[in-house]
Amino acid sequence: MNGLHYGIDWPQSSDVGGIKQALADQLEFLDHNCADHAIREVLQARSDCFDSLLTALWQEYGFGDSDLSLNAVGGYGRRTLHPFSDIDICVLHRDPLSPELEDKLRSFITSLWDFNITLGHGVLSVEQAKSLCAEDVTAATSMLDMRRLAGDPEHSQIISATLLERDIYSSATFFKLKQDEQSRRHTKSSGSGFSLEPNLKTSPGGLRDIQTLGWIANKHFGSQDEQTLRRMGYFTADEYAELMEAQNFIWRVRWALHMAVRRSENRLQIENQSEVARRMGFGGENNTAIEKMMRQLYRALSRVRELNQMLMAHFEHNVLASEVPSSPLVLNEHFEIDNGLIRARDEDVFIERKQILIMFRLIAEHEDKLKGIAPETLRLLRQVRRRLLGDLQDFHACRQEFIALFRHPRGMGLAITLMHQYGLLAAYLPQWREIVGQMQFDLFHAYTVDEHTHRLLKNLYQFEAGKEDKSIKLVGTIYRGLDTKDTLLFAALYHDLAKGRGGDHSKLGAVDAAHFASFHGLKASQAKTISWLVENHLLMSMTAQRMDIYDPDVVSNFAKAVKTESRLEMLYCLTVADIQATNSNLWNDWRATLLADLFQACRRALRSGLENMLEMRSLIRERKADAKEMLLAADPNLDEDNLKQLWKQMPLSFFSNADANDICRYTQAIVGYHDEDRESPLILLDGEVYKGCSDLFVYTKDKPGLFVSLFNTLASLKVSVKQAQISVTRHGYVLETLKILDYNDEPLLSDTRRQQVLNRLNQVLAGKPAGSKAKPKRRHAAFNNVPKVEYLNSRRPSRTLLNIAALETPEVMSRIADAFKAMELNIHSARISTLGEKTDNVFSVSNREGSRLSDEEQNTLVHLLKESIG
Repeated sequence: MNGLHYGIDWPQSSDVGGIKQALADQLEFLDHNCADHAIREVLQARSDCFDSLLTALWQEYGFGDSDLSLNAVGGYGRRTLHPFSDIDICVLHRDPLSPELEDKLRSFITSLWDFNITLGHGVLSVEQAKSLCAEDVTAATSMLDMRRLAGDPEHSQIISATLLERDIYSSATFFKLKQDEQSRRHTKSSGSGFSLEPNLKTSPGGLRDIQTLGWIANKHFGSQDEQTLRRMGYFTADEYAELMEAQNFIWRVRWALHMAVRRSENRLQIENQSEVARRMGFGGENNTAIEKMMRQLYRALSRVRELNQMLMAHFEHNVLASEVPSSPLVLNEHFEIDNGLIRARDEDVFIERKQILIMFRLIAEHEDKLKGIAPETLRLLRQVRRRLLGDLQDFHACRQEFIALFRHPRGMGLAITLMHQYGLLAAYLPQWREIVGQMQFDLFHAYTVDEHTHRLLKNLYQFEAGKEDKSIKLVGTIYRGLDTKDTLLFAALYHDLAKGRGGDHSKLGAVDAAHFASFHGLKASQAKTISWLVENHLLMSMTAQRMDIYDPDVVSNFAKAVKTESRLEMLYCLTVADIQATNSNLWNDWRATLLADLFQACRRALRSGLENMLEMRSLIRERKADAKEMLLAADPNLDEDNLKQLWKQMPLSFFSNADANDICRYTQAIVGYHDEDRESPLILLDGEVYKGCSDLFVYTKDKPGLFVSLFNTLASLKVSVKQAQISVTRHGYVLETLKILDYNDEPLLSDTRRQQVLNRLNQVLAGKPAGSKAKPKRRHAAFNNVPKVEYLNSRRPSRTLLNIAALETPEVMSRIADAFKAMELNIHSARISTLGEKTDNVFSVSNREGSRLSDEEQNTLVHLLKESIG
């Protein structure tokens, strides 16, 4: 094996320790030499090692003269064995097995398990194997890769011959089964290999896509060698080399991943990427090394997917075509539709560069008749893409067609997806080319920047089609009513294109968007709106996440920034589509309600004039009056003087941050609490759902660390806090109102579950041990936990508003509180939001004198927080 030959004189099977050590030594030898040899040779050497072991054991157990054959199947059969891959074998026989032979086989299999070999095995008669292949296409596929190791060679020859016959599966049937299987696999992966944690095997463009081509070729041509496809004209020499290079890179990543985690693993999780990058020689433990590796991996996955789709379409159209001849639909002199694929009618069509964009506009116009691009046309696109001397946007005619595509009602459907998949967006926009495969180092973003942006455009298209989720019907209605949807689409296109350059990507992107608009001849007013949307695309989500959106001053400031109802509508649609495209796990009823409420409040403010917004005290008077009416309706004998005295003790936030129903409910509970003269805390948690969350209310004597105890107890119960409001009464009690969700990101609807939470909270707030703490999340070790502390504008002269963004760990809130305690700060309110692995918290605090923090105190607090959390 050119330096990888590693002859092993295997000990007897009874020497379990000796065989284990020999296997471990061979693996370490291959790993040490992996970088200096072709990866195919390394995988084959790993397979040869097990061939040697299994055949030696086969002889030791005396199977040489029996009616048995030992065969490798699956990846082992293909001789592409990774460090901790399963060893899949199939033992075949003709005649029924004698009890003695069955016992020997059981001992043989058991010995392999004793050596810690992860074994997949089957013992079948030749007829049973043939029947299994007919019943199960997965089994048939595995046996297509059958390779004899020892015993009767006719067994594997019979199975191979059977699989190549039409009796079990015709080529067309087998193709359709594998095509459907691939489609399901891609759908399960959300249609993209550009997630931040791609599966090297099953993601679109992964190893399974290459194997699928081999299986189909093997079934149809009787050979799974990709060179067969090249010789028959399905691959050009360049395409074959491109596929092999991509496969080799993915193989190397998979080898390094197995060695990094010391087990069979295909998903490249974030916490393992640094070690895999180091093993592959990309550098030390830093994001740059990871980014280099991941960009190459995404490029490899993209190329494999592109070639796979081209070949699958080739198989379907030419090799496995329907017996019924198709009748092409001619679109114009250059393009036609045949069997659901758009095809160029002459090979020189793309010499005129605008025809590339015209083809995608035609795809938009005829989307209902199309499923993709014909393989020969895709090959022409790939060739012209490599020959481009500049960007497609350099051509005036291309710019006109690009604008027309974005203005077409179905432009963001199949057309934009194919442009993204086949690299035409990168060929058109230089900024897009820079963010292809651009990592985002967090668990908040689930996709690379380019894939995220593509999904954002698709979300907006879903709004147009009326396919939005029921939680955002308002967004869909607004989007469909927009007069200039292309303004929003261009803003969506550019909103993240400046990421990775350093600096504020929103501001840099706004400059790029303005240049794009000017270069493409858009009106100055439209250019200004596009640029504003890009620069402010985070404004609405940050306001809803960090601020009290039910505070009229917050709404007023937001409305002043937005200025017009038209901007508000576009920003709302952009914000919702952006969050949904970031990570499907982030979207829930709580966020939907927050954004909808902020939109409605801002729209009312803009329509009535900012100066006419309700003042805080007017709002409080209304809520008090409504709550009092409810209280009297519930208890006509209510002592109004006592009620007045109680409410005098309450801070303004008790009335401004709750509606009349909640004020009534809380007041009834507090009155009953004092009537009973209880020492234990008052805790309310019922089955009502408030804006997508459960409402937790705590009223108790103030004491140090109360909020932290409450938060950490909820964390140990896997209950997440979405919003928290803390205030202190004039008579020394603390009011804490929290909006919470259970571990499944749903309200606590079960009586049993709510009682469990109440019991634990009562126990902890009474000063008893809290029980086990929440365990740290292992994958968080992959992230830097230096907190980002930012001071925000506070409308209250005696308050300091600060945002603390840090890694979400069980102890982070306790450490924040330790820093506050060290400076004797008062916590007046807290707004908690968890985004992926990050917790983003906004606190309103004052110093020991009840005043705003001085510059010196602010600097000291930043130092303490970084020292405590980092």
